[in-house]
Amino acid sequence: INTANMDGLIWYLMNEVVTNYSKGSRCPRKFGISEIHRMRVRSRATPELAAEGMSFGARFAYDFGECMGRCFPDNMCTSNDDCDFHYRKYGFVPGCNRFTDKWPFPNLDTATPGGIWYSLPLSGRCEGVPTGAKDCTWSFEDAGVISLLELESLSHGSDNCCHGHCTNFWVDQYKVGAAGWKVNQALDLFHKKYPSMPRDLEPAPCDFNRVKWYAQDTWQRRDPWG
Repeated sequence: INTANMDGLIWYLMNEVVTNYSKGSRCPRKFGISEIHRMRVRSRATPELAAEGMSFGARFAYDFGECMGRCFPDNMCTSNDDCDFHYRKYGFVPGCNRFTDKWPFPNLDTATPGGIWYSLPLSGRCEGVPTGAKDCTWSFEDAGVISLLELESLSHGSDNCCHGHCTNFWVDQYKVGAAGWKVNQALDLFHKKYPSMPRDLEPAPCDFNRVKWYAQDTWQRRDPWG
């Protein structure tokens, strides 16, 4: 499962879902995405990962439930072999990458420098409090949902149109201030709909160390869709 903090999510939405980077509006939306689902996630590192001084592993990309490995620019991915090797070594641990590290992607400065992407392997999911066993590294609870239509209705306009609905919510996708406004609007909307919950669930800091995880990086990069 691919997940993110709100900064990372907004970057993904405004660059890959509702637009295609600088190529204008994307309609229909990528993968038919129409809602933002929030989760309260609990995780625990396996002893093998904790021994390396980490709580998170590499953030692998998932498409249609399949682990594609690390995906770099131009859809160059390291394949499921990368996933399998490290899941055997460390267990099915959640992964993360900070936008500020510019690795593996996005690899440039972004309008949401506080962005973090996470990966949650389904084979590590369990119920209740995670034990840190290789197959019990994370669990989750639903924490609300908002729709893209609700967000887009906060800023009427004609900049981005899809299926007869137009909005200015996604304008200035490359400006830090505008992206921060979008992040805050989404957090405010969650808080308005779910006032008994915290406005922000304070995602866990990403402590992944690529030097320790990839002391040797032998996985070839190739385009799985090429």
